[in-house]
Amino acid sequence: MSKALDPEMKKAEQNCLSRLVEEMIPEIQKMLSEHLCGCWKQCPFCKAICTNTIPTHEGDHSVPFHRPEALSGEWWDQTDQFVIDYYTGLLASDSFLVFKDGRRIPYKTYRQAGGEYATWSITPDTSTQPYWKWFVCHFRSKLEEKYHKRFINKGEIPDAWKKITKQDVLDDLKKN
Repeated sequence: MSKALDPEMKKAEQNCLSRLVEEMIPEIQKMLSEHLCGCWKQCPFCKAICTNTIPTHEGDHSVPFHRPEALSGEWWDQTDQFVIDYYTGLLASDSFLVFKDGRRIPYKTYRQAGGEYATWSITPDTSTQPYWKWFVCHFRSKLEEKYHKRFINKGEIPDAWKKITKQDVLDDLKKN
């Protein structure tokens, strides 16, 4: 990344000698934004943003922590019930990804769906962060209102999630 910044930094240095700082701020902000903004592709499952720091990076997109499906409005096929599972957990299961056109693909082989699914590297993982569990509980009614789905039956929020406090979340975030 430093090689990409070198020419821009030299140009900024030359301009620095002949201009006021106030005149340079917008240019510096633009330069930094263009080079450091990162990749903005969203996970096709949970909509988490790719954490690669290079906008046009090579290789697969990835994110260290995925979110429960309910946050992107996903629901169980032929129901009005949210899916509260994390995609990373479903990748370790025998569940199927059901598309609007009726196609069914095992989550384990999600890349076979092609398109944006083929450009993501998602590892099966059954561990989850308390933050998203707390978020789902705390904003339950807002999610139900936004997506017109419900947290019932298969999509019922587990009691353990309801016991997670804001302080639990803050403590966990400080560890990571």
